[in-house]
Amino acid sequence: MNLRRLALTVVLYCTALGFARAEVSSPKANTDQYDVIMFQKAQQALSKSNFTAARTLLKALIDNHPNSDYVPLAKLSIADSWYSKHAFKQAEAEYRDFVTFFPNRPEVAEAQRRISSIHKGASFRIPAAPQ
Repeated sequence: MNLRRLALTVVLYCTALGFARAEVSSPKANTDQYDVIMFQKAQQALSKSNFTAARTLLKALIDNHPNSDYVPLAKLSIADSWYSKHAFKQAEAEYRDFVTFFPNRPEVAEAQRRISSIHKGASFRIPAAPQ
């Protein structure tokens, strides 16, 4: 009788562990998919020059999935979207954030070039003072 009770306990314990693992891993798998989907939809919006929708998706990705591998690319895409709209002040702020938060990314050099080009362009846009 004790042997049956022990066997039943072991079976129930193992079954419970199996269900616990299934419950924990399933949401993680689904969560990992959301950041990918959001990034892909944002890229589609950018390709259609729908910058506002793209930025909304990218900001949601950053806010809701801060540990995602897509966060650096999302931040850079936000900066690029502002740059494409010639909103250079916002673009520069986003590029600077990217360089600050992701200094080891290979895209940092391009972000710094964009910041430099914004400053060079700004010098041509400032009207000269009358003499």
